[in-house]
Amino acid sequence: MDKKHLNHLAIIMDGNRRWAKERFMPSIFGHKAGFDNVKKITRLANDKGVKYLTLWALSTENLKKRPEDEVKWIIRLIGQVPKLIPEFMKEQVKLEMIGDISKLPEESQKILREAKQETSENTWIILTVALVYWGQDEIVRATKKIIADWIDPDSLTPEVFRTYLDTAILPVPDIIVRTGWDVRHSGYLLYDSAYSEYYFTEKKWPEFDEDELDSVIDFFQWAKRNFWK
Repeated sequence: MDKKHLNHLAIIMDGNRRWAKERFMPSIFGHKAGFDNVKKITRLANDKGVKYLTLWALSTENLKKRPEDEVKWIIRLIGQVPKLIPEFMKEQVKLEMIGDISKLPEESQKILREAKQETSENTWIILTVALVYWGQDEIVRATKKIIADWIDPDSLTPEVFRTYLDTAILPVPDIIVRTGWDVRHSGYLLYDSAYSEYYFTEKKWPEFDEDELDSVIDFFQWAKRNFWK
């Protein structure tokens, strides 16, 4: 069997709160452990030749429905991003964002813009973080842009539509992983995932490690990808 190259790995980082609850800790400790795991998994994915790693960190619905104190804590973790920059520079990690970042506090937006700019010349792996993101919201925002641009309906193709999506900066995902054992996609990368493979693991995001990443890569190697056939 010819080995397939895993170019774009996307992950729904689920299970932080349950991980903390199992350890009789507040949910904020789970989110901190999840944040710390981002650095480790980015480095491992980079070492294994993954070119694009896209992580769903905060959904549009999380922002609306999670307890206010928990959301504030998650947003506070954005303030830790500058501490990651030295390793990102060493590992040649380029940072990107998708989602409606405008709904974050201005200081958080500033931190993310500066981190993106500082890593913009890095070339080994593109780490994209989905913040205030939801696939249906992405499609609605893209549609509004198309209407504002007065695009002729007869000229609108799936390819043209995709240029208006947040994910236009990325190739479509080869495989989407969800940690925490829930078996659903929750609208993640909704437009782009028609031919993506899916991998569900009971491991919660803070527990997701090199062995599990290797299992994902092995699973992808054996997947029969028929696309439009």
